[in-house]
Amino acid sequence: MNKLSKIIFAYYLFFLFWGILFKFNIQDTLNIAQNFPTRSLNLSPFSASGGRLEVLFNVLIFIPFGFFSIYLSKNRSFLGKLWMIFTVSFLVEILQYFLGIGASDVTDLITNTFGGLIGIVIYQITQKSKNAQSLVHLLFAFFLAFFTFLILSH
Repeated sequence: MNKLSKIIFAYYLFFLFWGILFKFNIQDTLNIAQNFPTRSLNLSPFSASGGRLEVLFNVLIFIPFGFFSIYLSKNRSFLGKLWMIFTVSFLVEILQYFLGIGASDVTDLITNTFGGLIGIVIYQITQKSKNAQSLVHLLFAFFLAFFTFLILSH
């Protein structure tokens, strides 16, 4: 992974965890102690999720992680990369539950993993291009702009 990719990955991880745990809300981030008593757990897929927009958000936010799973685990199989995405998503859901911020939801686990899967597939498609590295950086620039828009819209 080159230096620019590492910087983009670090930026992405920050927004991934901030977006999932605090929904890009600066006030909630600053007042974390007030958020602790709101624990919830949903184990029924797609039954109590936050609606279509939340499902779309969960898919979109994990697409870059699918890309980076290629860099992070070049020697792993396709299923190994998918397992890594699932594991990170699962850890985020556990963090939400134990910190009492947001809702831990099996739907999120499914949609996050699906987003990562899309990222892996897009990466594989872009690798066939002569300008693969440029396409990867362009895609990440799009997602960073998307995250910035989400932050500014709060």
